Amino acid sequence: MKIIISTVLIVGVLFGLKSHVMAEGKSADYKQFVKDAFHTQVALSEKERSLNEIKDMLNTYFTKDFTSLFLKENLVKTDKGYQTFGSDFPLYYIPFFSYDDQTKVKKLGNRVYIFENMAKKDTGPVFYKSDYQGVRLKKVKGVWKIDEILYYVPKNIIQSPKATMKHPTHHGSKSLKNSFLNPLTSIILPINIKPIWLLMSKF
Repeated sequence: MKIIISTVLIVGVLFGLKSHVMAEGKSADYKQFVKDAFHTQVALSEKERSLNEIKDMLNTYFTKDFTSLFLKENLVKTDKGYQTFGSDFPLYYIPFFSYDDQTKVKKLGNRVYIFENMAKKDTGPVFYKSDYQGVRLKKVKGVWKIDEILYYVPKNIIQSPKATMKHPTHHGSKSLKNSFLNPLTSIILPINIKPIWLLMSKF
């Protein structure tokens, strides 16, 4: 019996350590996490779902506050449930990152930033107002969640000595949330975002 109990305790400790490591993550882990979150957002346009199912899908990657903002802006009630639909100016969607060396990961205080210079992606009628776009992550009960889309990444993040991390959760950022406090910015902001149909065609 003692041997069994000891074995269970050891396994439990090992799994605990593994969970902790995954919670901290590496740069590649954060990029993959954000990429999966983006695909989840896009997947909501594929078919009708119940509201609870949609919330469960988003809550895996986003804070509850962010999920509420996203759903309020993008979710449409249908005959059989809820669904998102394509838009030329979708709000609260993750930027169209490359997820390669151009996509940077940076820790600042208790936040993690994923960002990229999007100027090179300006094509056709759609362009970015700010060269750098990003997302901000924070820990919620020990689990990383995306809590903000950044349409302006502060220079103290971009210009820090190293934009990537070996061991990868800000305040003062000018973000989408803050932009709605400024009516003029709110009008200009949508031109920063890629059409959702264009985003989906790239994957």
